[in-house]
Amino acid sequence: MRKTIARFKTSIVALLGDPALDGRVETIRAAMLDALSSIDVNENMGSSKAWTDITRAADVQTLWYLRSDVLRLLSDFHGEQTARNKLETMTELFRGLVSPAQMPSRRCIER
Repeated sequence: MRKTIARFKTSIVALLGDPALDGRVETIRAAMLDALSSIDVNENMGSSKAWTDITRAADVQTLWYLRSDVLRLLSDFHGEQTARNKLETMTELFRGLVSPAQMPSRRCIER
């Protein structure tokens, strides 16, 4: 039931076009694109698709699911530990925007 309410709340806020939400979504988008900027497009053709997907993402939920693509690309190019560190920073930007059930617990993040 809580998941349903959280999804409904996220959907309604997205439809209403909350300016504060729009600003946070753009901050997340910029962080994801910044992380991908370190990847040479000529070496990894998948990064241009991810770049396009992130740029065209219509809502925070789409960006949330694109994190896995960012992790994969960063991991291939920089190594898994560096990729996870960058992903943890990005993930915290989503706190309060996606359902708490989707967010990793803070204990899982701290190693």
